[in-house]
Amino acid sequence: MLKELLTAGLTLSAIGFIFGILLGFASKVFMSNENNVSEQQLAIRAALPGVNCGACGYQGCDAFAKAVCEGVAQVDGCPVGRTATAKKIAEIMGQ
Repeated sequence: MLKELLTAGLTLSAIGFIFGILLGFASKVFMSNENNVSEQQLAIRAALPGVNCGACGYQGCDAFAKAVCEGVAQVDGCPVGRTATAKKIAEIMGQ
């Protein structure tokens, strides 16, 4: 009985160890680059009011900041921040 219990425990431990290594390897291979945010995007995000209202047409301030950096959205696209925010974003973008 003790031998069977030890065999089962060691087998489960080995399987867990192997799956842990496989998952660690898979996380490195299939890593997403979406978390890589530029300094410019972080600066724009800091200049925004942070309401995440979607009034600009994007799903929150992070998406709007990314769109501005990519040149898809205009610097004055945040209606909540108005002119003051647009000026800050234009300065960050060098406009």
